[in-house]
Amino acid sequence: MSFIRHICLMLALTCASLSGVPAVHAAPSGDAAQLEALLKAHPEIVLDVLRAHGAELLEIVQQAADSRRSTSLKKQWEEDMQKPKKVKLTDRPAGGSADAPVTIVAYSDFLCSYCHKAAFTVGNLMKQYSGKIRFVFKQVPKSEAGRIAGMWFLSAYKLDKAKGWKMYALAFDRQKEVEAAPDKTMRAIAKEVGLDLEKLETVMKAQAKQFGAMMDADIEEADALGFVGTPYFLVNDLVVRGALSLEDFSTAVDMALAKKAGK
Repeated sequence: MSFIRHICLMLALTCASLSGVPAVHAAPSGDAAQLEALLKAHPEIVLDVLRAHGAELLEIVQQAADSRRSTSLKKQWEEDMQKPKKVKLTDRPAGGSADAPVTIVAYSDFLCSYCHKAAFTVGNLMKQYSGKIRFVFKQVPKSEAGRIAGMWFLSAYKLDKAKGWKMYALAFDRQKEVEAAPDKTMRAIAKEVGLDLEKLETVMKAQAKQFGAMMDADIEEADALGFVGTPYFLVNDLVVRGALSLEDFSTAVDMALAKKAGK
């Protein structure tokens, strides 16, 4: 019997007992056959149950789905731990403690809405695990506008790391503007965070080939790892797909910390 049908039947039995519908004695009390018989004899009960307990039913179903998803993620991450991933981290934008026990590597795109959501979650995660996480940002842009935004960010980071990260946050916050007019919007953001535009554009021109090659290499790396779309993350060796909740990200970090500690 499916989970949802089981819940419906249990609620139906409860509703029937409260509404005076005669009990069915074709099977022992609580047996699935008795519930099936009751439902066939009084199909209107299901509608009554849904009207009266729809919100509760949806909450129960959601809790069950979350539990199954959490169990599935943990199983996947336990398998991931046995498969070390080799990725290039040098010369990539990075934040947090350099000797942190957990490294989160992002494969992201400034114009991806899910990447925006995930970036916010990872920012909160780093506050929650202060000193325990190093964050490395890799770009997998899917459009020319996304690639242009990436070039501006890499140039800003090269010139001033702190202001580069401010530009990173604002670029995500203004995705629609960046997509519509990438150069104009990124230039405005650079000015807003206090960067010298002349110096910034000089860096971008001088490093254009290098930054382009960096993004190409990270795209190839994501493909090699089997990452389709964005965002993807590596939490040490654990693969996180999509914009998971802070709770799920925390579970991944806890598992990575335990593995690092040899537990």
